[in-house]
Amino acid sequence: MNKIVEDIFNINPKYSTSISFILGLVLVNDLTAVEQNMLGNWIILLGQTILTNASSQNLIEAKIKGGRININSKKVKSIYNPIIYDMNKIHEIIDKVYPEHEIDLNMITSSLDELKKEIDKLKKTNH
Repeated sequence: MNKIVEDIFNINPKYSTSISFILGLVLVNDLTAVEQNMLGNWIILLGQTILTNASSQNLIEAKIKGGRININSKKVKSIYNPIIYDMNKIHEIIDKVYPEHEIDLNMITSSLDELKKEIDKLKKTNH
């Protein structure tokens, strides 16, 4: 990903929302009401498609990772609330505010091994 796209994804949500609002106003200047309606609905459909996919992916990732992390919390914002996020810095802040958010891979591996053993036992008893 190039630097410009990375910067777009790292913009503070309030500034990003403001930029979108201004772009929306600029786009409607020379369009008729029918054209505005069509363009708006097309953009909404595009956005809904992206949001639906992202929310499904996010839910699955959250189930895998466990716990909830909120970069919009007062706790995080009191430490770090820039216009453009530095991803390394936000990771440091998240680790500080939510130290228990890391996945315990050893625990997951151990649990999977136990499940495999139980499945093997069930297979043997049913055959």
